[in-house]
Amino acid sequence: MGEKREYRRRRRPPEDMELRQRQVRRRQTRVPYQEEQRRAAYEEQTYIDPRRVAQGRRMSRRKAEQRKRRRRSILLVIALLLILIGTYAVAKVWAAMDRWEGKAEKSNFVVSAEDQSKVEEVINVAIFGTDEDGFRADVNMVASFNTKTKELHFISVPRDTRVTMTDEMIEYLEENNAYVPNRNGVYGQCKLTEVHAYAGNDNRCTFSVAMLEDLLGIKIDYYVKVDLSAFRQIVDAVGGVDFEVEQRLYYVDPYQDLYIDLYPGMQHLDGEKAEQLVRFREGYAQKDLKRIEVQQQFIQALIEKVCSSETLMKNLDNLVKVALDCTESNISVSEALKYVKYVKDLDPAKITSDTVPGEGGSYFDIDEEGTKALIDWRIYGIEPEEDVQTMDEELMNG
Repeated sequence: MGEKREYRRRRRPPEDMELRQRQVRRRQTRVPYQEEQRRAAYEEQTYIDPRRVAQGRRMSRRKAEQRKRRRRSILLVIALLLILIGTYAVAKVWAAMDRWEGKAEKSNFVVSAEDQSKVEEVINVAIFGTDEDGFRADVNMVASFNTKTKELHFISVPRDTRVTMTDEMIEYLEENNAYVPNRNGVYGQCKLTEVHAYAGNDNRCTFSVAMLEDLLGIKIDYYVKVDLSAFRQIVDAVGGVDFEVEQRLYYVDPYQDLYIDLYPGMQHLDGEKAEQLVRFREGYAQKDLKRIEVQQQFIQALIEKVCSSETLMKNLDNLVKVALDCTESNISVSEALKYVKYVKDLDPAKITSDTVPGEGGSYFDIDEEGTKALIDWRIYGIEPEEDVQTMDEELMNG
């Protein structure tokens, strides 16, 4: 048997032993890399007291609530200002409207009800243009608007039309010890423009409306009275009107404070020049009939200017102010507001202007049969007979 060998483990140096032990300990305590990263990050974080966290959240909520309260307060102040401004504006408008309604005549003259045919969708408005003192009605016109067809018809009656007051008008004047005109041996006869003057205060428009109803055989729903000052302001409120003057217009009458000086051609007429245009008549061969024709042409041009959306929105405040301050009407505010919506529906192509037929000298005598045919055609839509229509076309063309 061989000899038994004895092996002795070679001892490592102390340095190697210490290194070996450290490696063993590291393996025993090793954790995944991600865990080391999280632990390192956690150890690097500063300690946060939970009480401070809760306190910070409460402060944030308080600040947010304070910001909300400030916003609500600002909105409330703005709302209150708007309410105050709106209330002031509404009060101002209603005050102006109240003054406008207050200017209407308080007449106690009552016309007996007559069986007059009336189309419900038709609104007839009498338009009176007066001089500065408001005594005489130099413009007597009916504007008839059909709310269904959106047609607008102007029918003018010359100022010198021979009229005879109705029995009711004469009786009213006599009961109130007022003067009753007597022309050409006819009790109550006068010119249409003079009815306005003889009626007296609080009856001028009422008498003129009754006279137009008697002449035209229609029921008039409302009246609007415009004096020369209002006319000038209305034209200026829309920025003037472009209009072609047909001929040289020159006339001076210091007694009436009337100075007319216009040259022919297309011109931009302000209120003052427009007044000169519509008042001129002495230089026309047909006198008042030609003046009425020019007035109708200018009114149509004015309506076209007013109804353009740009002009209407730009000058709405001025138009409303002039309408309330410078005109007189028996239409209430609530009724007027019902018809405002129709302004945008006005079509210049559906606007017509006519003068009642007749013959004139110092007095204008109406052709009753021709006037009835005109009313039936324009207001009630009844087509005229061929000869009447032909005559009307000839008048319009020449």
